[in-house]
Amino acid sequence: MAIAINGSGTITGVSVGGLPDGIVDTDMLAAAAVTAPKRGSGSILQVVSTTKTATASQSIGAGSVWPYNDASLRATITASNASNFFRITGQIVTGSNGLSVSAMLADDGSAVTTTGARGDASGSTNRSLCGTNYVDNEGVVTMSFHVYISCADTNEHKFHFTFWHNGGGTNTLYINRPNSATDSTGRGRYISNITVEEIAA
Repeated sequence: MAIAINGSGTITGVSVGGLPDGIVDTDMLAAAAVTAPKRGSGSILQVVSTTKTATASQSIGAGSVWPYNDASLRATITASNASNFFRITGQIVTGSNGLSVSAMLADDGSAVTTTGARGDASGSTNRSLCGTNYVDNEGVVTMSFHVYISCADTNEHKFHFTFWHNGGGTNTLYINRPNSATDSTGRGRYISNITVEEIAA
């Protein structure tokens, strides 16, 4: 078919791939013109990240739970397609005085039980995302994590953490600081964060 410039200003007769390289540049593309399917599998479609710089604390009894669903350490995201995946990464810095703790990923108050978000079942042991053993009075532990789970739906998800006390007695768990509150250069204040990315299937 011959190339024709129509009176309406349109051009017909151009075959697929018929335009020379470089004729379409970034400026010619409208904002958000490249849709998710065109970006291809593995593309990052959106990113939500929250960093907590302040401290927090909670007294936790043996076997009890602290569902830390505060906006300062919560990532809210809605997938564009249920077939896509969430990649969830981050770190939690905790301190205590002899407390053994596990953390589980939660979604607006409910534990995330999707495969890959917690350890395998083994009797009555606690299936968790990450955890730490004894932390002394002056120390902190950084628990890092990397989770890759199916989006499953296009509902809003509010990802945060639930902390479990694994030891005996009652103790206080701190976020972003050690148990000791002494004001000196030997003490620190830290950050905890969570990042959720939607990845194209």
